[in-house]
Amino acid sequence: MRDPSIVRLDPSELFQTPFVYIAGRGGLPGLVGNEQAERQLRRFVDLGGMIMFDDADLARVGADHVLYRSFYIIDFPAGRARGQDHVLGVQDEGRIKILVMPNDLGGALARGDDGYYRWNCTPGGSVQREWAIRFAVNILLYATCTDYKSDRAHVETLMQSRRGR
Repeated sequence: MRDPSIVRLDPSELFQTPFVYIAGRGGLPGLVGNEQAERQLRRFVDLGGMIMFDDADLARVGADHVLYRSFYIIDFPAGRARGQDHVLGVQDEGRIKILVMPNDLGGALARGDDGYYRWNCTPGGSVQREWAIRFAVNILLYATCTDYKSDRAHVETLMQSRRGR
């Protein structure tokens, strides 16, 4: 896995990745009101890309969505905090194009130069962090493989494994 990098909204960089994570609070300079940037992001998601924001006002993504089972079976979207039991997003025919994680997933994953995690996960500590890591894996697999796990064969297998828990 390569280190995170800053990606400009230029086709030569943007279309080299299937997943973009936009961090920050408040206005997004260079993005909001920038028609060219909006067109690039629209094209990015139309071609199969996925965007995740840490904070925005969008529609709820239900717990029955394939995002919660793209690799791990997840009951809630863990992050550094545990304030919401759901994620938000913009969907097109069931495919998430924009994902908003209100529980600060980036904060749960962030490490300092010393290799230690930067922030504690509350209220669940290291168990919550493990679920955040698993949810991050689900997000990345969903972004790169979309909804293959929603096929009927996968759903039946997953339901049987849930009954066995």
